[in-house]
Amino acid sequence: MTQSSQSEFLWFLQLSRDGEFIGTATKPPRRPTLPYLQSLISTAGEAGFEALLTATNYHSEHENYTAAVAALARTAPTDPALLIAVRPGMFHPAMYAKMLATLQNLFPGRVRLNIVTGSSPAENAMYGDFEDHARRYERTREFMTILRQLWTQPPPQSHRSDLYAFENAVLDPAPAQPIPLYFGGASPVAQGIAADLADVYLMWGEREDMLQERLNQMRALEAQTGRPLRYGLRTHVIVRETEAEAQRAAERLISRVDPAVRAAFVASHAHVDGVGQQRQIEMMKGLGEGLMVEPGLWAGVGMARSGVGVALIGDPGQVAAKIRRYEEMGFSSFIFSGYPHLEEARRFGELVMPLLKGSRAEERAIHTDRVAPVA
Repeated sequence: MTQSSQSEFLWFLQLSRDGEFIGTATKPPRRPTLPYLQSLISTAGEAGFEALLTATNYHSEHENYTAAVAALARTAPTDPALLIAVRPGMFHPAMYAKMLATLQNLFPGRVRLNIVTGSSPAENAMYGDFEDHARRYERTREFMTILRQLWTQPPPQSHRSDLYAFENAVLDPAPAQPIPLYFGGASPVAQGIAADLADVYLMWGEREDMLQERLNQMRALEAQTGRPLRYGLRTHVIVRETEAEAQRAAERLISRVDPAVRAAFVASHAHVDGVGQQRQIEMMKGLGEGLMVEPGLWAGVGMARSGVGVALIGDPGQVAAKIRRYEEMGFSSFIFSGYPHLEEARRFGELVMPLLKGSRAEERAIHTDRVAPVA
Protein backbone atom coordinates (compact mmCIF):
# COMPACT_ATOMS: atom_id res chain seq x y z
CA MET A 1 0.00 0.00 0.00
CA THR A 2 1.38 3.39 -0.93
CA GLN A 3 1.81 5.80 1.97
CA SER A 4 1.58 9.59 1.83
CA SER A 5 5.24 9.91 2.84
CA GLN A 6 6.10 8.28 -0.51
CA SER A 7 3.77 10.46 -2.55
CA GLU A 8 4.68 13.71 -4.25
CA PHE A 9 2.42 16.75 -4.17
CA LEU A 10 2.47 19.39 -6.89
CA TRP A 11 0.61 22.68 -7.28
CA PHE A 12 -0.25 24.73 -10.37
CA LEU A 13 1.62 27.77 -11.69
CA GLN A 14 -1.18 29.89 -13.12
CA LEU A 15 -0.03 31.67 -16.31
CA SER A 16 -3.44 33.21 -16.98
CA ARG A 17 -5.16 35.84 -14.89
CA ASP A 18 -6.11 34.58 -11.45
CA GLY A 19 -9.07 35.34 -9.23
CA GLU A 20 -11.83 34.12 -6.93
CA PHE A 21 -14.39 33.38 -9.67
CA ILE A 22 -14.34 31.38 -12.92
CA GLY A 23 -16.36 31.77 -16.10
CA THR A 24 -16.88 35.52 -15.71
CA ALA A 25 -17.57 37.89 -18.59
CA THR A 26 -14.56 40.00 -17.65
CA LYS A 27 -11.01 38.83 -17.07
CA PRO A 28 -9.99 37.96 -13.50
CA PRO A 29 -8.22 40.86 -11.79
CA ARG A 30 -4.84 39.34 -10.91
CA ARG A 31 -2.27 39.25 -13.72
CA PRO A 32 0.48 36.59 -13.78
CA THR A 33 3.31 39.07 -13.38
CA LEU A 34 6.78 37.74 -12.68
CA PRO A 35 6.63 38.85 -9.02
CA TYR A 36 3.30 37.02 -8.69
CA LEU A 37 4.74 33.83 -10.22
CA GLN A 38 7.73 34.12 -7.91
CA SER A 39 5.45 34.51 -4.91
CA LEU A 40 3.27 31.59 -6.00
CA ILE A 41 6.29 29.28 -6.32
CA SER A 42 7.70 30.31 -2.95
CA THR A 43 4.29 30.00 -1.25
CA ALA A 44 3.77 26.53 -2.73
CA GLY A 45 7.17 25.51 -1.40
CA GLU A 46 6.33 26.79 2.07
CA ALA A 47 3.06 24.85 1.87
CA GLY A 48 4.93 21.60 1.24
CA PHE A 49 4.59 21.21 -2.53
CA GLU A 50 7.70 20.03 -4.35
CA ALA A 51 6.86 21.20 -7.88
CA LEU A 52 4.34 23.24 -9.87
CA LEU A 53 2.84 22.47 -13.28
CA THR A 54 3.14 25.13 -15.98
CA ALA A 55 0.47 24.25 -18.56
CA THR A 56 0.72 25.01 -22.26
CA ASN A 57 -2.34 26.93 -23.39
CA TYR A 58 -2.56 29.45 -26.22
CA HIS A 59 -5.20 31.39 -24.27
CA SER A 60 -2.81 31.93 -21.35
CA GLU A 61 -1.19 35.30 -20.94
CA HIS A 62 2.29 33.77 -21.08
CA GLU A 63 4.04 31.11 -23.15
CA ASN A 64 4.96 28.53 -20.56
CA TYR A 65 8.59 27.68 -21.41
CA THR A 66 9.62 31.35 -21.40
CA ALA A 67 7.72 31.96 -18.19
CA ALA A 68 9.30 28.87 -16.59
CA VAL A 69 12.83 30.06 -17.40
CA ALA A 70 12.10 33.50 -15.94
CA ALA A 71 10.48 32.04 -12.83
CA LEU A 72 13.30 29.58 -12.19
CA ALA A 73 15.82 32.42 -12.46
CA ARG A 74 13.88 34.54 -9.97
CA THR A 75 13.41 31.86 -7.30
CA ALA A 76 15.77 30.11 -4.92
CA PRO A 77 17.57 26.82 -5.71
CA THR A 78 15.67 25.27 -2.80
CA ASP A 79 12.26 26.36 -4.14
CA PRO A 80 9.97 23.82 -5.88
CA ALA A 81 10.70 22.41 -9.32
CA LEU A 82 8.60 23.19 -12.38
CA LEU A 83 6.75 20.56 -14.39
CA ILE A 84 6.89 22.19 -17.84
CA ALA A 85 4.24 21.13 -20.33
CA VAL A 86 5.10 20.84 -24.03
CA ARG A 87 3.14 19.99 -27.17
CA PRO A 88 5.29 17.91 -29.53
CA GLY A 89 3.95 19.87 -32.52
CA MET A 90 5.55 23.07 -31.24
CA PHE A 91 9.25 22.12 -31.17
CA HIS A 92 11.67 19.86 -32.96
CA PRO A 93 12.67 17.23 -30.38
CA ALA A 94 16.42 17.58 -31.03
CA MET A 95 16.20 21.28 -30.20
CA TYR A 96 13.85 20.77 -27.27
CA ALA A 97 16.10 18.07 -25.80
CA LYS A 98 18.91 20.63 -25.74
CA MET A 99 16.66 23.31 -24.26
CA LEU A 100 15.56 21.09 -21.38
CA ALA A 101 19.07 19.77 -20.77
CA THR A 102 20.29 23.36 -20.53
CA LEU A 103 17.54 24.23 -18.09
CA GLN A 104 18.21 21.21 -15.89
CA ASN A 105 21.93 21.97 -15.84
CA LEU A 106 21.34 25.61 -14.94
CA PHE A 107 18.72 24.75 -12.30
CA PRO A 108 19.67 21.24 -11.08
CA GLY A 109 16.75 19.09 -9.98
CA ARG A 110 14.15 21.74 -10.73
CA VAL A 111 12.99 20.58 -14.19
CA ARG A 112 10.36 17.98 -15.10
CA LEU A 113 8.50 17.56 -18.39
CA ASN A 114 4.81 16.99 -19.10
CA ILE A 115 4.10 15.80 -22.66
CA VAL A 116 0.72 17.09 -23.94
CA THR A 117 -0.66 15.66 -27.17
CA GLY A 118 -3.70 17.98 -27.17
CA SER A 119 -7.43 17.24 -27.15
CA SER A 120 -8.87 20.08 -29.25
CA PRO A 121 -8.06 20.40 -32.98
CA ALA A 122 -9.24 24.03 -32.82
CA GLU A 123 -6.72 24.86 -30.10
CA ASN A 124 -3.95 22.87 -31.80
CA ALA A 125 -4.58 24.90 -34.94
CA MET A 126 -3.65 28.05 -33.03
CA TYR A 127 -0.13 26.62 -32.85
CA GLY A 128 -0.13 25.72 -36.54
CA ASP A 129 -0.82 22.05 -35.78
CA PHE A 130 -3.44 20.48 -38.06
CA GLU A 131 -2.66 16.79 -37.56
CA ASP A 132 -5.45 14.36 -36.70
CA HIS A 133 -5.67 12.35 -33.48
CA ALA A 134 -3.79 9.30 -34.74
CA ARG A 135 -0.97 11.31 -36.28
CA ARG A 136 -0.57 13.44 -33.15
CA TYR A 137 -0.02 10.36 -31.02
CA GLU A 138 2.40 8.88 -33.54
CA ARG A 139 4.35 12.12 -33.31
CA THR A 140 4.19 12.11 -29.51
CA ARG A 141 5.71 8.63 -29.32
CA GLU A 142 8.57 9.65 -31.59
CA PHE A 143 9.10 12.94 -29.73
CA MET A 144 9.45 11.15 -26.39
CA THR A 145 11.68 8.46 -27.91
CA ILE A 146 14.07 11.08 -29.30
CA LEU A 147 14.25 12.96 -26.01
CA ARG A 148 15.29 9.81 -24.20
CA GLN A 149 17.73 8.91 -26.98
CA LEU A 150 19.52 12.25 -26.84
CA TRP A 151 19.53 12.47 -23.04
CA THR A 152 20.83 8.98 -22.33
CA GLN A 153 22.90 7.77 -25.30
CA PRO A 154 26.38 9.03 -26.20
CA PRO A 155 26.70 11.56 -29.02
CA PRO A 156 26.57 11.91 -31.91
CA GLN A 157 23.02 10.72 -32.51
CA SER A 158 21.04 10.62 -35.75
CA HIS A 159 17.41 9.95 -36.55
CA ARG A 160 15.35 9.97 -39.72
CA SER A 161 11.63 9.44 -40.31
CA ASP A 162 8.82 11.22 -42.11
CA LEU A 163 8.12 13.07 -38.85
CA TYR A 164 11.56 14.08 -37.58
CA ALA A 165 15.09 13.97 -38.94
CA PHE A 166 18.49 15.07 -37.66
CA GLU A 167 22.08 13.96 -38.21
CA ASN A 168 25.04 13.77 -35.84
CA ALA A 169 23.39 15.71 -33.04
CA VAL A 170 25.72 16.33 -30.12
CA LEU A 171 24.01 16.95 -26.80
CA ASP A 172 26.84 17.65 -24.41
CA PRO A 173 26.58 17.93 -21.51
CA ALA A 174 23.64 15.66 -20.94
CA PRO A 175 21.19 16.64 -18.18
CA ALA A 176 22.96 16.65 -14.83
CA GLN A 177 20.00 14.76 -13.40
CA PRO A 178 17.35 12.70 -15.19
CA ILE A 179 14.35 14.69 -16.42
CA PRO A 180 11.17 12.78 -15.50
CA LEU A 181 8.56 12.46 -18.25
CA TYR A 182 4.93 12.88 -17.20
CA PHE A 183 2.31 11.90 -19.76
CA GLY A 184 -1.45 11.38 -19.85
CA GLY A 185 -4.09 10.19 -22.26
CA ALA A 186 -7.12 7.96 -21.96
CA SER A 187 -7.09 6.36 -25.42
CA PRO A 188 -5.51 2.93 -25.94
CA VAL A 189 -2.73 4.42 -28.07
CA ALA A 190 -1.92 6.94 -25.32
CA GLN A 191 -1.82 4.21 -22.71
CA GLY A 192 0.59 2.23 -24.88
CA ILE A 193 2.92 5.21 -25.20
CA ALA A 194 2.84 5.75 -21.44
CA ALA A 195 3.67 2.12 -20.74
CA ASP A 196 6.65 2.27 -23.10
CA LEU A 197 8.09 5.71 -22.42
CA ALA A 198 6.63 7.64 -19.46
CA ASP A 199 7.85 7.82 -15.87
CA VAL A 200 4.51 9.08 -14.51
CA TYR A 201 1.17 8.33 -16.15
CA LEU A 202 -1.27 11.16 -15.39
CA MET A 203 -5.04 10.93 -15.15
CA TRP A 204 -7.63 13.61 -14.59
CA GLY A 205 -9.94 13.16 -11.63
CA GLU A 206 -12.90 10.88 -12.36
CA ARG A 207 -15.18 8.55 -10.40
CA GLU A 208 -13.18 5.96 -8.53
CA ASP A 209 -14.60 3.11 -10.60
CA MET A 210 -13.48 4.89 -13.78
CA LEU A 211 -10.00 5.44 -12.37
CA GLN A 212 -9.74 1.85 -11.21
CA GLU A 213 -10.62 0.60 -14.69
CA ARG A 214 -7.79 2.62 -16.21
CA LEU A 215 -5.34 1.58 -13.51
CA ASN A 216 -6.15 -2.06 -14.29
CA GLN A 217 -5.53 -1.42 -17.99
CA MET A 218 -2.20 0.25 -17.31
CA ARG A 219 -1.03 -2.44 -14.92
CA ALA A 220 -1.71 -5.03 -17.61
CA LEU A 221 0.51 -3.02 -19.96
CA GLU A 222 3.15 -2.73 -17.22
CA ALA A 223 3.21 -6.51 -16.99
CA GLN A 224 3.78 -6.73 -20.74
CA THR A 225 6.58 -4.16 -20.91
CA GLY A 226 8.26 -4.92 -17.60
CA ARG A 227 8.65 -1.16 -17.01
CA PRO A 228 7.44 0.16 -13.63
CA LEU A 229 5.22 3.25 -13.79
CA ARG A 230 4.10 5.77 -11.24
CA TYR A 231 0.52 7.02 -11.41
CA GLY A 232 -0.50 10.64 -11.03
CA LEU A 233 -3.84 12.36 -10.50
CA ARG A 234 -4.72 15.91 -11.51
CA THR A 235 -7.63 17.67 -9.77
CA HIS A 236 -8.61 20.99 -8.28
CA VAL A 237 -9.26 21.19 -4.55
CA ILE A 238 -11.62 23.18 -2.33
CA VAL A 239 -10.88 22.71 1.36
CA ARG A 240 -12.22 24.70 4.31
CA GLU A 241 -12.39 24.23 8.08
CA THR A 242 -15.83 22.61 7.74
CA GLU A 243 -17.66 20.72 5.01
CA ALA A 244 -20.39 23.38 4.91
CA GLU A 245 -17.82 26.14 4.38
CA ALA A 246 -16.24 24.14 1.54
CA GLN A 247 -19.62 23.76 -0.15
CA ARG A 248 -20.26 27.50 0.14
CA ALA A 249 -16.82 28.22 -1.31
CA ALA A 250 -17.59 25.94 -4.26
CA GLU A 251 -20.90 27.66 -4.93
CA ARG A 252 -19.21 31.05 -4.73
CA LEU A 253 -16.52 30.00 -7.23
CA ILE A 254 -19.11 29.48 -9.99
CA SER A 255 -21.60 32.11 -8.82
CA ARG A 256 -20.59 34.56 -11.56
CA VAL A 257 -20.44 32.22 -14.55
CA ASP A 258 -21.66 34.32 -17.46
CA PRO A 259 -24.36 32.64 -19.63
CA ALA A 260 -22.58 33.65 -22.84
CA VAL A 261 -19.27 32.28 -21.58
CA ARG A 262 -20.97 29.06 -20.55
CA ALA A 263 -22.72 28.73 -23.94
CA ALA A 264 -19.46 29.22 -25.84
CA PHE A 265 -17.75 26.69 -23.61
CA VAL A 266 -20.46 24.07 -24.21
CA ALA A 267 -20.32 24.72 -27.96
CA SER A 268 -16.57 24.02 -27.92
CA HIS A 269 -17.27 20.46 -26.76
CA ALA A 270 -18.32 19.56 -30.31
CA HIS A 271 -14.74 20.02 -31.51
CA VAL A 272 -13.00 17.92 -28.86
CA ASP A 273 -11.40 14.68 -30.06
CA GLY A 274 -9.37 13.77 -26.97
CA VAL A 275 -10.76 10.76 -25.11
CA GLY A 276 -9.86 12.16 -21.69
CA GLN A 277 -11.71 15.42 -22.33
CA GLN A 278 -14.70 13.52 -23.68
CA ARG A 279 -14.78 11.46 -20.49
CA GLN A 280 -14.85 14.65 -18.41
CA ILE A 281 -17.76 15.99 -20.48
CA GLU A 282 -19.74 12.77 -20.23
CA MET A 283 -19.14 12.48 -16.48
CA MET A 284 -20.84 15.85 -15.90
CA LYS A 285 -24.05 14.87 -17.66
CA GLY A 286 -27.00 14.11 -15.42
CA LEU A 287 -25.44 15.40 -12.21
CA GLY A 288 -27.78 16.91 -9.66
CA GLU A 289 -27.90 20.52 -8.57
CA GLY A 290 -24.99 20.00 -6.18
CA LEU A 291 -22.73 18.80 -9.03
CA MET A 292 -21.32 15.99 -6.89
CA VAL A 293 -19.77 13.16 -8.89
CA GLU A 294 -19.28 11.02 -5.78
CA PRO A 295 -18.56 11.74 -2.12
CA GLY A 296 -15.69 14.22 -1.94
CA LEU A 297 -15.58 14.99 -5.68
CA TRP A 298 -17.31 18.07 -7.12
CA ALA A 299 -17.65 18.82 -10.85
CA GLY A 300 -18.39 22.55 -10.80
CA VAL A 301 -15.05 23.64 -12.29
CA GLY A 302 -16.09 21.87 -15.48
CA MET A 303 -18.89 24.41 -15.86
CA ALA A 304 -16.42 26.92 -17.28
CA ARG A 305 -12.97 25.32 -17.60
CA SER A 306 -11.60 22.75 -20.05
CA GLY A 307 -9.20 20.07 -18.92
CA VAL A 308 -9.90 18.55 -15.54
CA GLY A 309 -13.30 19.75 -14.33
CA VAL A 310 -13.47 18.22 -10.86
CA ALA A 311 -12.29 19.24 -7.42
CA LEU A 312 -11.72 17.41 -4.16
CA ILE A 313 -14.03 19.09 -1.67
CA GLY A 314 -14.59 18.99 2.06
CA ASP A 315 -13.00 19.69 5.41
CA PRO A 316 -9.31 18.81 5.95
CA GLY A 317 -10.04 15.30 7.19
CA GLN A 318 -12.37 14.54 4.29
CA VAL A 319 -9.92 15.79 1.66
CA ALA A 320 -7.02 13.92 3.27
CA ALA A 321 -9.11 10.75 3.45
CA LYS A 322 -9.99 11.03 -0.24
CA ILE A 323 -6.30 11.37 -1.10
CA ARG A 324 -5.52 8.38 1.13
CA ARG A 325 -8.09 6.42 -0.83
CA TYR A 326 -6.37 7.33 -4.10
CA GLU A 327 -3.04 6.24 -2.63
CA GLU A 328 -4.54 2.89 -1.72
CA MET A 329 -5.62 2.55 -5.35
CA GLY A 330 -2.02 3.14 -6.48
CA PHE A 331 -1.62 6.88 -7.10
CA SER A 332 1.56 8.49 -5.77
CA SER A 333 1.76 11.79 -7.66
CA PHE A 334 -0.86 14.50 -7.16
CA ILE A 335 -1.23 17.81 -9.01
CA PHE A 336 -3.67 20.17 -7.30
CA SER A 337 -4.88 23.71 -7.92
CA GLY A 338 -7.44 26.20 -6.61
CA TYR A 339 -8.72 29.73 -7.18
CA PRO A 340 -6.94 32.01 -6.46
CA HIS A 341 -3.89 29.81 -6.63
CA LEU A 342 -1.69 31.59 -4.11
CA GLU A 343 -4.23 31.68 -1.27
CA GLU A 344 -5.46 28.15 -1.95
CA ALA A 345 -1.92 26.74 -1.98
CA ARG A 346 -1.34 28.29 1.44
CA ARG A 347 -4.71 27.01 2.71
CA PHE A 348 -3.98 23.45 1.54
CA GLY A 349 -0.57 23.62 3.16
CA GLU A 350 -2.03 24.70 6.48
CA LEU A 351 -5.11 22.46 6.58
CA VAL A 352 -4.32 19.28 4.63
CA MET A 353 -0.58 18.86 4.18
CA PRO A 354 0.08 18.12 7.90
CA LEU A 355 -2.38 15.23 7.66
CA LEU A 356 -0.79 13.86 4.48
CA LYS A 357 2.75 14.08 5.76
CA GLY A 358 1.86 12.90 9.26
CA SER A 359 1.06 9.39 10.35
CA ARG A 360 -2.27 7.68 9.86
CA ALA A 361 -2.61 7.44 13.62
CA GLU A 362 -2.33 11.20 13.96
CA GLU A 363 -4.93 11.69 11.25
CA ARG A 364 -7.39 9.29 12.87
CA ALA A 365 -6.92 11.01 16.22
CA ILE A 366 -7.78 14.42 14.78
CA HIS A 367 -10.36 13.75 12.09
CA THR A 368 -13.03 11.21 11.32
CA ASP A 369 -12.90 9.62 7.89
CA ARG A 370 -16.25 10.51 6.30
CA VAL A 371 -15.44 9.67 2.68
CA ALA A 372 -16.95 6.31 1.82
CA PRO A 373 -15.31 4.25 -0.96
CA VAL A 374 -17.34 3.78 -4.12
CA ALA A 375 -18.80 0.32 -4.41
